[in-house]
Amino acid sequence: MKKLWILNHHSGLEGDRHYELAKELTHYKIEVVVFLSSFNHGCEQYTYEEEVKIKKICPGITYVYLHTAPAYHGISAQRILNMMSYCWLMRKYEPQFYRLFGQPDMVIGSSVHPFAWESAGRIAKKNKVPFICEIRDFWPLSLIEILGKSKYHPACVLFSLLEQRAYRRADAIVSTVEFGFRYLERFPFIRKDRIYWVPNGYHTKEIDQVLREGKADLPSELETYLQANWCAVYAGSFVDSECLMELLETAAYMQEQGWNEIKFAFIGDGHLRARMESLLKKENLKNVRIFSRIESRQVAAVLSKAKVCIAALKDDRVLNDLGLSLNKLNDYLYSGNPTVFACNSVNVVGESGGGIVVPCGDKKAYADALMSIYRMPEEQRLCMGEKGRKMIREKYDYSLLAKKYIEIFSDCMDK
Repeated sequence: MKKLWILNHHSGLEGDRHYELAKELTHYKIEVVVFLSSFNHGCEQYTYEEEVKIKKICPGITYVYLHTAPAYHGISAQRILNMMSYCWLMRKYEPQFYRLFGQPDMVIGSSVHPFAWESAGRIAKKNKVPFICEIRDFWPLSLIEILGKSKYHPACVLFSLLEQRAYRRADAIVSTVEFGFRYLERFPFIRKDRIYWVPNGYHTKEIDQVLREGKADLPSELETYLQANWCAVYAGSFVDSECLMELLETAAYMQEQGWNEIKFAFIGDGHLRARMESLLKKENLKNVRIFSRIESRQVAAVLSKAKVCIAALKDDRVLNDLGLSLNKLNDYLYSGNPTVFACNSVNVVGESGGGIVVPCGDKKAYADALMSIYRMPEEQRLCMGEKGRKMIREKYDYSLLAKKYIEIFSDCMDK
């Protein structure tokens, strides 16, 4: 058995990239240990109070929860300290991890932040094994482009140093976005043959089985709402990056226009929930309902009972140039229903033909797209949805992505 360590501060279970990849990698006789924070970024609460909590998830997969501190809200100094805490705890307990799990044969360091790269690179170097630098967020590029920070801001300078150090150390660099190489090409020391694209994926066979068995019972109130209405469904986190207030403004615009044929269901949880509920009351929105978060296997059942899936992202020069990879879009497209997506970047909805892409921030264009799908003949609507399913099945299934990682491991060990 080969041993793979994955350092991902914000990892999770069902539906999470590394959990789903780990399940596939165990078929190749690879044991996976995932090191993550016990502070849940979405609900801003600790899952465990112990400084280190080890859980055997299933044969071949172990999760190690680190009690990173302090707790934080949004992008703040506390969040950076929480990131640094992750790095410090990995170093503090590293000898214990060797005793428990043995030495790794490969190490993946996955950003949401570059401190995971720092720890992973150090561990790989110490054990003389391949280090795979996985990029899901580009740092400090995200701070500079999205938040408007100067490249000379202390946090940006620090992240830039950590970034370049990780790229130099890495035996392979994996980008989850299709055109990540465009950014990486600015570093003259990175060879093109070290750059790989492995997007976020989807377990099509597992979802097929869930829907076939029909065991993912939904809360009765949600089930009734979906059955009684022609629903546009959002399922995910209630956070700023998902443009939920803009989606609610679209619902308000449609109510003003008297377009009441479509009802909206927002399903999830997060720090925006109170603001969303406040807007519902202020605008007296009768075409919107907000439902609590459901389990990941229930999401597939919800989306299969929707008529259209909805999502939006803010205009982002980084994403426009580099592309994006969202788990949510995989869920949506595989539902067999069209997706309306507000985004100015190249994306899988537009590439697959599995929905309609509209400009960011244009509530009229969004509303028109929804009404266009509503007025489509059923056969045409289902044909659009099937195009999305086909793309996910053929390019994004986790069994295919695991094979890509096996090839990357092999390439690293041969060099």
